[in-house]
Amino acid sequence: MRQFQTLMIAIALVSLTGLAVAGPEAGVAERPRSTADVVKATVLPAKISGKAGEDVTLKVHLQIADTWHLYDHQYVLDPESYFIGVDLMPAEDADLAGFGVVFPAGSEGEFMGEKVVMLHHTADIEVTVTLSDSASGEVRIPFILTAQACDDKICLQPSNIAVVANVTVE
Repeated sequence: MRQFQTLMIAIALVSLTGLAVAGPEAGVAERPRSTADVVKATVLPAKISGKAGEDVTLKVHLQIADTWHLYDHQYVLDPESYFIGVDLMPAEDADLAGFGVVFPAGSEGEFMGEKVVMLHHTADIEVTVTLSDSASGEVRIPFILTAQACDDKICLQPSNIAVVANVTVE
């Protein structure tokens, strides 16, 4: 009987040690902490080419995790809105002669009882950049995507997500 008790105590200690090492939420999916955890941004097409001084068109494709949404760009333009709309700007070190962007239209929905315009699942931001006259070879064009993701209960911390387009200048 003593051996059985010793064995049971040993099993209990091993189990508790495993839980302590794994943490209090072992086996539970970690909850996202920021928008960057639920939004992925990629540049399309993967291979882009253009001539120095000319316009190049690309898309920044957003993949938004299921159950999450982003807010339409229109909220960026409204200084009284407390919603953080999706925005895309060239990074400070982008060597461009020009930049233009067309944001996708969101769909009407509701968040916490308020009517809002949201983006779900996927969205494409259309971008036109004018390469500098001195551009040559492989040119790296960095952008910053700003967004805040929310589900039906909470909003995550807003994120500035780095996005890079690589252009071959012909």
